[in-house]
Amino acid sequence: MKNQVNALLVMSSLSGMVWSEDKMGQQITPANQHEISQAPTSNFSGKANFARYPVMPSQGDVAPAIVNFEAGTITNWHTHPHGQYLIVTEGEGRTQEWGKPIQTIHKGDTIWCPPNVKHWHGASEHSAMSHIAITPVATNGKSVTWLEKVDFPTKAKPLQTPAKAETVQLNTKQLSLIPIAAFTATGDLKKLEPALIKGLESGLTVNEIKEVFAHQYAYTGFPRALNGMLTFKSLLEERQKQGIKDIQGALPNTLPSGTDYYQLGIERLAYLNKTSIEDNTKPLFENFSPTMDYALKAHLFGYLFSRDNLAPLEREIIVVSTLSALGDINAQLRSHLRITRNLGVDAVQMQKIISTLQQSIGVDLAKNAQSVLQQLQ
Repeated sequence: MKNQVNALLVMSSLSGMVWSEDKMGQQITPANQHEISQAPTSNFSGKANFARYPVMPSQGDVAPAIVNFEAGTITNWHTHPHGQYLIVTEGEGRTQEWGKPIQTIHKGDTIWCPPNVKHWHGASEHSAMSHIAITPVATNGKSVTWLEKVDFPTKAKPLQTPAKAETVQLNTKQLSLIPIAAFTATGDLKKLEPALIKGLESGLTVNEIKEVFAHQYAYTGFPRALNGMLTFKSLLEERQKQGIKDIQGALPNTLPSGTDYYQLGIERLAYLNKTSIEDNTKPLFENFSPTMDYALKAHLFGYLFSRDNLAPLEREIIVVSTLSALGDINAQLRSHLRITRNLGVDAVQMQKIISTLQQSIGVDLAKNAQSVLQQLQ
């Protein structure tokens, strides 16, 4: 292994990317700053590329290792007599040099920590992280000196919600989500198509409408959500033939692999319900159904709500519209009407939702939603 590592360092030196020992602090090279070069076709059977990492100064044996951190796990403060070279291979992490700010590191980033620099590193609050550590060994056989624990809250911090959310003014774009969600929930695909057209004309992007169906399946089931998505797909194909260019819009963000979605869901529930994190850690149904508890918190509130091309308010408008259209599930409807109000929708704006619902799902179902809303007063 020693020869392999030394050979790697020799190859890397050809790139001219050498960390200067004159710089005494940690040096992070983001993944996007590594120069990508095409591999020579004379030595490869197909297309390949490579990026040479900076050279790590070393005067003797080198000890490589792979370290896997669970979300929220970090090292103690420590130093290395001859420094250490880290290559992040998965997830998102944190590192800090003594007396300096905490920095975020991602897959593909490289970090050089010079000799005897006090520092720590590990996973982020919500994401696991793995890195390869390449550490020169001192003459006494030691490669690290461990020090005190880090005074750093590795547990997820609660999402902050103001005591009273700022009142929002619902716009035409947001209101156009209501008939799309309602007709998908009831399976009325003939009415769904013109609702989709109106949504596009009101400013909804293609990716935002796709996200409506992705979020809805947790409430309507896959069959209705897939039928809605297929109806939308056919509509877009027809509009393309007509020369209509619809705005694609932003794709949702992608959280690092290893993200603790269950913890993230607990935080999101606390944020939406304006309660403490501790109030949401208790399993649903007193452990009667751990599967349901995990699915609700990790997938629905953790994963789906973390996708940021629809804001939490838009997602709640979709849910309220879906539950109102399905009818006879007032306990859940009451909960989501309360959340919608928590997000800044006052009584006047709430009536806009009820009025738009009435136009889509009829007087009776809209009256039921109105009745449930009045119970919150």
